[in-house]
Amino acid sequence: VLLSFHTFSELILYPWGNTNEGIGGDDQRVFETMARKMAEWNKYRPMQSSGLYLASGDTCDWAWGVHKIFCFTFELTPQYSWGPFGFYPGPRVIQPTFKANINPALYLIEKSSDPYSVIK
Repeated sequence: VLLSFHTFSELILYPWGNTNEGIGGDDQRVFETMARKMAEWNKYRPMQSSGLYLASGDTCDWAWGVHKIFCFTFELTPQYSWGPFGFYPGPRVIQPTFKANINPALYLIEKSSDPYSVIK
């Protein structure tokens, strides 16, 4: 698995980012199941990356498309941007953001040896 952290929007993103078409099959079910489970802890909204905006060259598209690595991007706190505080929310959000995302990160580590176990 691969996990990338970005700001902002409170989202859990998974491939594809360069098209609105889904991956399909069991692979799609694994991404969706894992994203929904992680969202139970951090309360972020799980979605295919292209639902945010279409973009090519995304790390997760590369990881999945080339190496079949289950990859997620967490768009961290805050949910909305207000001035410069979207991309640079400041030290006050470090501890709550860490706390919200430790269980999702540990879940990914736990499932990394067999991501398909989440749909068995």
